[in-house]
Amino acid sequence: MTGQAFDLPIEQLLRELTPQVLGIVARRFRDFAAAEDAGQEALLAAATRWPRNGLPDNPRAWLTQVAFRRMTDMIRSESARRRRGSELAIDQALTPESAGAEITPQEDDTLILLFMCCHPALTPASAIALTLRAVGGLTSAEIAHAFLVPDATIAQRISRAKQTIKASGAPFRLPTSQEQAERLRPVLHVLYLIFNEGYTSSAGPHLQRLELSREAIRLARSIHACSRTMRRSQACSRSCSSPTRAALRGADRTAS
Repeated sequence: MTGQAFDLPIEQLLRELTPQVLGIVARRFRDFAAAEDAGQEALLAAATRWPRNGLPDNPRAWLTQVAFRRMTDMIRSESARRRRGSELAIDQALTPESAGAEITPQEDDTLILLFMCCHPALTPASAIALTLRAVGGLTSAEIAHAFLVPDATIAQRISRAKQTIKASGAPFRLPTSQEQAERLRPVLHVLYLIFNEGYTSSAGPHLQRLELSREAIRLARSIHACSRTMRRSQACSRSCSSPTRAALRGADRTAS
């Protein structure tokens, strides 16, 4: 983490770290649904402790270690219940050299998460809701506002989507070019919604949440860099960048 992280409000810092931590944990344990649950518990612990005790030296590593411990507890609990087959998974999870290596994101875990959440086994509505939660860091209420549906409906969609991805056995990796092309439409839809939530916030005290707009732009550019054949991703990046340039410049001037 850079020193700039310590200048961010805790809520904003946690939102930015959420997809990074989820990516690290999902890649390590190969269980997206459980990793998302463990990540949420780590965020809750941080939201409770950090305001009281101050930020740790490395916030992302702190969150990741808490999520790792939660995943290990879940594996042990499952092992006790089934009484078979989990000791090897526990040993691998607790190997010091592997755990230390996993603290740093590899490739672009957020981009991998984006495509994983838009898995073809999911309905478009479920894929978009899950991605807005896991990658965009939006709450269920904010997602419900975007879809114009009750909060409970979004919570059910996200829960079913996580179980569907788990059942599919999808590996945590960047999809092939063909798979990327098949998932491009919902991916770009998600980026558009994340950008809109940042450009005109639907909840909270601030009119804009520029960190969301910046992340949508970054991801759109990353998708375009992955495959030059994806011309629509380039258009998405350009359309997002144009209306927010003035707002970003204004925020930068204010910060300086």
